[in-house]
Amino acid sequence: MEDKGIKPQSRHWNAVLVACSKASETAAAIQIFKAMVENGEKPTVISYGALLSALEKGKLYDEAFKVWNHMIKVGIEPNLHAYTIMASVLTGQGKFNLLDTLFKEMASKGVEPSVVTYNAVISVCARNGLSGEAYEWFGRMRGEKVEANEITYEVLIEALADDGKPRLAYELHLKAQGEGLKLSAKPYDAVVRAAESYGASIDVNLLGPRPDKEKRG
Repeated sequence: MEDKGIKPQSRHWNAVLVACSKASETAAAIQIFKAMVENGEKPTVISYGALLSALEKGKLYDEAFKVWNHMIKVGIEPNLHAYTIMASVLTGQGKFNLLDTLFKEMASKGVEPSVVTYNAVISVCARNGLSGEAYEWFGRMRGEKVEANEITYEVLIEALADDGKPRLAYELHLKAQGEGLKLSAKPYDAVVRAAESYGASIDVNLLGPRPDKEKRG
């Protein structure tokens, strides 16, 4: 583009940044962001969001925190996407006090956390073996009247089952079914496996037939 004397515009930089972020190409996203600034282009909330996402995927939490603080410092208001990524970052760092503060800030700015925001927190908790915290945030989500989806239940059920809580995992599976959600075979298998491993008495028949492969529906 620049070879032809055409100066890339903000949306072009952002398109590349978002593509890098989606592909989990953290190093490339950092380079693109730096090149964007060096070319005199002012990053937008989309630019910062894509960079934060790439850093979070690369587990570069400290760097993400610095980028977040710089974004605030230059006066760019975070959107829901940026807040959601930062929620993942703080959860990954185990900074639940700062996560609470972040959610309070969202409320004060009128930005409502979505199911994606809560799923991000629950997923990172689950990935880090923090099933208790994941379940706590599930409760908080319900308290805020945010409807859980298949991802919420699947991640939480597997985390609880793997953490030796088959009964709770089983009850959540029944709850998801009661809400009309179609879960994949993974949480079903996790519940059955955990019940067998820990000698929990559950009625597998209530879970219905095992879903086909990993496909929902």
